[in-house]
Amino acid sequence: MNENGSHISISAIRSRIFSLPTLVALLAGAALLAFVLWRVFDFDWSELWENIRGINPAMYILAAILYYVSFWFRGLRWRLIAITANTDRRDGATIPGSTKMGGIILMGWFANSVAFLRLGDALRGWTLHRESKSSFAASLGTILAERVQDMVAVLALVLVAAVWVTVAGDAKVPGVVIAASIALVIILIVALLAMRLLGMRASRFLPARFQSFYERFQDGTLKSFRGSQLPVQLALGVVGWMLEIARFYFVSEALGLDIGFGVVMFAALANAMLTTIPTPGGFGFVEGGLTGLLILLGVGDTDALSLTVVDRSISWLSVVLFGGLLFVIWQYRSARKTGMVASPAPAGTDQAVETRENGSSDT
Repeated sequence: MNENGSHISISAIRSRIFSLPTLVALLAGAALLAFVLWRVFDFDWSELWENIRGINPAMYILAAILYYVSFWFRGLRWRLIAITANTDRRDGATIPGSTKMGGIILMGWFANSVAFLRLGDALRGWTLHRESKSSFAASLGTILAERVQDMVAVLALVLVAAVWVTVAGDAKVPGVVIAASIALVIILIVALLAMRLLGMRASRFLPARFQSFYERFQDGTLKSFRGSQLPVQLALGVVGWMLEIARFYFVSEALGLDIGFGVVMFAALANAMLTTIPTPGGFGFVEGGLTGLLILLGVGDTDALSLTVVDRSISWLSVVLFGGLLFVIWQYRSARKTGMVASPAPAGTDQAVETRENGSSDT
């Protein structure tokens, strides 16, 4: 990775936003969405507009507030993970507080919403590295650990939602969502086990300049799961997801839709999984996939599209707005703090940057 001081994040995101892969991904998403809207389902566009015009502002604002409160809980969990992994080698003394960590997560989601291939995860790792003087590679490891915890929480909640929908008789649960959740958890756990069993031997298969980076990444990932904080971290993850479900529920209430809570819960979690598709913000795939899933769960065509459109105004468009604003302010303050003084480090290394910033190598 090319590490160009405090402005690396801006240059990296700019290059991804205006890149050919991002354009291709956006066109693919737009083509899929157009196909779904005009060829697959039967929507009443005047009814859609009436649904949106008749939205309850108080319920909509409450949905947005709950969504942004979830970032604080996610920030607290990530902070505990980073402290458990001891990424700063100071027992967490320099790890930012929960609010700041939540802000870093929001900026990462902003980057994922506007750029191709989840640049936001790298931005999060880089920002934590800058803020806490932690190893960049170890910081990325904590993000992988967070992803594993997220998928375990999502799988548990998806199973609860599936049982709820089945018992309530609201609809037939699409098995593909459950199968995808189980498959992702299995893949991540197998990857962790392989990392654990192979240990540092795995780095021997990498080019020499990446070996140290991988070793720190592995160290940050595996150490994130040690200690007595794991149950607390998992519980905080569940709280974060429940707040996202609450956002989806209050959006449906704002539209005056009569949808069972089990359906809301199942759809909200499936929506989160769709956002992992590497188009900016999951554009096209989320809108088409979520609308189709809601229809399969018994929601009317136009009501399903209305719910998707209004919910995406919070979970995607508002993230682009507020996350982008926070990102610009953060970068501006960081540039002023550092005087924008930095020199490039060799690609694939993290030690040169840490030596330059801390005055000593991270060994």
